[in-house]
Amino acid sequence: MSRGRYDLPVRAFCLSFHAGYRCQSSGACCTAGWPISVDAAGLSMLRSSGLLPTANRGEVHFIRRAAGGDATLATTADGACVFFDDARTRLCALQRDGDAWLMPVACRNFPRVSLRDGRGLFITLSHFCPTAARLLLTAGDIAIVEAPASLTLGGEAEGLDATAVMPPLLRPGMLMDLDGYSMWEAEAVATLGKRGYSPCAALNVLSAATADACRWSPGAGSLSLHMKQAFARARAEAPPEDLPCSRLEHAAKAFLAAHLFASWAAYQHGGLAAVVHAAESVLALSRADRALDDQSFIEAVRKADLRVRHTGDHVRPPALSQVRCD
Repeated sequence: MSRGRYDLPVRAFCLSFHAGYRCQSSGACCTAGWPISVDAAGLSMLRSSGLLPTANRGEVHFIRRAAGGDATLATTADGACVFFDDARTRLCALQRDGDAWLMPVACRNFPRVSLRDGRGLFITLSHFCPTAARLLLTAGDIAIVEAPASLTLGGEAEGLDATAVMPPLLRPGMLMDLDGYSMWEAEAVATLGKRGYSPCAALNVLSAATADACRWSPGAGSLSLHMKQAFARARAEAPPEDLPCSRLEHAAKAFLAAHLFASWAAYQHGGLAAVVHAAESVLALSRADRALDDQSFIEAVRKADLRVRHTGDHVRPPALSQVRCD
């Protein structure tokens, strides 16, 4: 029997510098102290795996149950998951001794931040993961590419499921179509990929192009073409500098692309303007464009994504506005 919940294959996309992501066992997620829920199916798989009693301890030491709530994995006194093998391999014991599918859903998916809508599956990463943060520093071209199965978990990556809702808002009272949204996303990422723009300059172009694009109305040609033309006008008004931005500034732009691409804000918080605002906010929060060296950059983006990706009610997948639903 298939373990999957998605029966039909869909096209999947990611950013170029995320495509090669592989867990390097930093242990950051296993030691963060987060409550890790285990649903009934996952608990049943754990019980049948034979791994719970292998340490000569009872299940009660591995699983906690809140009154009337889901089971969660227990943690040690310092906040590490009890299945984290810190002393030897720095691996999850469930993954090491059994199967990755024994891991709770949150663990299997981390650091993936996924959006599924009528266009396909879109995956970005949380840079709270040190391995993901370092990928920003190795970013060559900043582009949207086909996502490999290793990143999509064979098409089973879970996140915000927007397949049953209308496309994001272009502006209050006006919906986009998905072709127009895809063109905006592609042009936004391409703008960040231009080496002559600093992070702030690229965001200024993005903001101007988005404001222009949001003035589109039915009858004025396709939204997709209007998006492309709006970005062309904005780049013509503020062309990139002759000298390329620095390596750390380019990494900061990759970080911005990771927040503009596969953005939940488009569906949750009011469309394109909300996505641009979210990117502006994360740059201001991280100050990644002002980092002095690799380590300070990694610390800045990790701290920012811990707050933005993993704190607050807005990160919960069901949080779709009722206005947005069919």
